[in-house]
Amino acid sequence: MQQAKLDVQQRSSFGKKNARVIRQSGDVPAVLYGRKQDTVALQINERALKQFLRTYGENVIVNMEITEGNSEPAIIKEIQRHPVEKRVLLHADFIRISLDEPVTSTVPIVLVGTPAGAQEGGVTEFPLRALTLNCLPALMPNEISVDVTNLDIGDIIYVQDIELDDEVEVLDDLQRMIVSVSHPRVQVEEVVEGEEGEGEEGEGEEGEGEEGEGDDAEERTEPELISRRRRSDDEDAE
Repeated sequence: MQQAKLDVQQRSSFGKKNARVIRQSGDVPAVLYGRKQDTVALQINERALKQFLRTYGENVIVNMEITEGNSEPAIIKEIQRHPVEKRVLLHADFIRISLDEPVTSTVPIVLVGTPAGAQEGGVTEFPLRALTLNCLPALMPNEISVDVTNLDIGDIIYVQDIELDDEVEVLDDLQRMIVSVSHPRVQVEEVVEGEEGEGEEGEGEEGEGEEGEGDDAEERTEPELISRRRRSDDEDAE
């Protein structure tokens, strides 16, 4: 894992109100915690933090000098961004580490090349985009490169296929799929000749049948009404 220095300033208080004031001044509120030490409230120039992330990414050992002459190594635990304006940084969490003790970190996977199967119409699927690793900070890679150039249609790369140093422990399921090239999805509609014509004739016959049934119903109704009237007249006559 690469190491880089980040300029930070200690702030005196926590809280949402204090954090809002810090953002309005052009800084990002942050905290440093871990290793059974007190949590320290920090603030970082937003422009400087963005430049830091563009240069080194989030998977980096951060050397921050909080007190003069005392540099503390840490890693980025979380960067909170605005839910709509993703470029706006809201908060940063850092966790202390020891260079002599293993750490757990999420490392991004980067695909290298274009699969041979994709050039033949196959579909590249990339469901697992990062691995969770545990090792000494100095052995933690910044990213994991996976060469997919020779992948044909039907080929799959699993977690267990990734080659890492023996000292690096992979915490993900070894049977999980990282990337694959599947057959192209083709939708085929079968059309039988004469179906449309038969369907129209069938609909016509069915419609005529419904009308016929309606006529019969009306014809059956009239005699019933007449018979009722006749019975009424007969009863009156009696």
